[in-house]
Parts: sequence; C-alpha cells; structure tokens
Amino acid sequence: MSVYDKQVENTKDLLNNLKINEDTLSRNQKNFINENGFLVLPPPEFIKKNLKKLNKITSELINFEGIKGGWEGKEENYKEGKPFEPNADRLGNLIEKNLIFAELITIPEILAASHEVIKGDLKVGGLNLRNPHKNFGNQALHIDCFPRQKLDEPFSGVVCYIYLDESTIENGATKIIPKTHKKLGWPDDHIKTTAKHEKEFRAVVEAGSVIVLNLNTWHGGATNKNGNPRKTIFIQIKRREEQQLLSYKKYLSDRTKKKLDENQKYLLAVRENDPIQKENSYSVGKEYRKIFGKDRGTIK
Repeated sequence: MSVYDKQVENTKDLLNNLKINEDTLSRNQKNFINENGFLVLPPPEFIKKNLKKLNKITSELINFEGIKGGWEGKEENYKEGKPFEPNADRLGNLIEKNLIFAELITIPEILAASHEVIKGDLKVGGLNLRNPHKNFGNQALHIDCFPRQKLDEPFSGVVCYIYLDESTIENGATKIIPKTHKKLGWPDDHIKTTAKHEKEFRAVVEAGSVIVLNLNTWHGGATNKNGNPRKTIFIQIKRREEQQLLSYKKYLSDRTKKKLDENQKYLLAVRENDPIQKENSYSVGKEYRKIFGKDRGTIK
C-alpha cells in the first residue's frame, strides 16, 4: 500500500503520509510567516515540472468557459451574459475539470506553511483562478475571513497564491501589508482601505512561485497596467471545522472522487464520513458588501 492509499483520519496522518515534518520549512520561514502574515516560496518541484501544462489547461478553460467561468457555488446569482467578475477571467471547481489541480493541494511546502498558521486539522476550502484584464483588478485592502475579536483567537486559515505567470508591478502584483494579521477587527476599523498603505509590500515574483497568506492579513489586488497575463490559482486552506468556499462533496462528481487518493479526499472533505455542507459556497464577501458597500473592488 502506497502512502497515497493509506487511510487518513486526521492531519497528523496526512502529514506523515506526505513526509511533511519539521524540516519541510526552515525555522526562518516559520518565523517569517508567523511574524509577517505571509511567506513567499520559490517554485515547488511539482509546479516547476508542470508550469507549461498548467498554463495550457487554464488558458483552454478560460477560452472555453468565457463569461460563464467562476460561477460554481453561486449559480443563484447568475444571469445570462453576466460575468462572475467584470474585466477578469475567472475559473472555479478546477479539480472537477482536470485532476492535475488536485495535485496542487498536497504540495508539501504549501501544507507545511498552512499548518504552521492553523496549528490544527486542515481542510481545503476552495481552488479557483483569477486573471484581471488590462486597466482592471484593483481592490480595496481587505481580509479573506471574519476578523478576530481577541488576540488569543486562532487564525482561520490561509490562501495560497500559485502564480502561473510572472507577477510584476506593471501587471498588478498583489498588495500585502505585513504584520496586519495581528490586528483585531476589520481593516476598515483602522485605515482608509482604498488609499495606498505606507508599509505596502508588492508580490513581485517569478512564474511558478507561491505565496501563502494568512487570511487575516490585509491585502488587495492591484491594477493590471500593461495587460500582461497574471493567471493566479488560489487555494484556500482552513481549519477543519470551518465552512468551504465551495462544497466539494456536492460539486465533485462520483467519477472524480473515485480518482482522488486518500490524502486528497481528506483535504477536500469528500469521504463517506465527512458531513455535507449546507451552503454551496461560504465566504466573507457578502458580509463585506453588507457592511461596507459595493464599491470595494471584487472581494468574493
């Protein structure tokens, strides 16, 4: 029996199966993500080997799905001719469309960094793609979860950016504000979120790189000025008890579920004993729009 066929009862089993241990990340990397709320990883081996293939598959899906891309989980809001996000390519439920995307969720460096933040049992909340068009993509600074109210509250999780293209200032490298994961409340409680922040870090990285970002760290997309592609796959990884951005038990076909290994089934919460999530999709975006209005960019 291979490590991919062994039963997984908890995240300890998962990490053991995938040979993820204290040495998967250096002590400096662990200290950095804990202190700053994000970590830049060089291209992992699997992504380096498959970058061209990932670009080809996602480009073909973007061309095929067009304006209908990204609506999985939010079909009740869809109207004919309405894009999920104006002026951006979006793709959702990628694992159902090609099993290569399931390989991304078990990359050791990604899971090690996620576990360093969460410090508990893990679950994949979502896996989708965004590619803003020329002169679009700017967002107000925001967080991707509900804010903590007490300093001893655990962090909800992370979002992992997998850059299929080079990310530059000119094509809208993501804005990240270091150390802000430690702040309580919404970013709007502290700053004007549409203004440039004095401590802004821009995610300028080579294609294939990964950024693991604490969901409580303030961040936002930036304007793609030159129109060069910035296709980015987002993997949301959360505490096991939290809701998923997409209910994979509902949205993955039986045919796809059967092809997943035990580690992937555990992470996606699609095993027979995993409960079925009531909501098709669960995110903080609706709460943002309710509290702060609709003119905050594309916070989904």
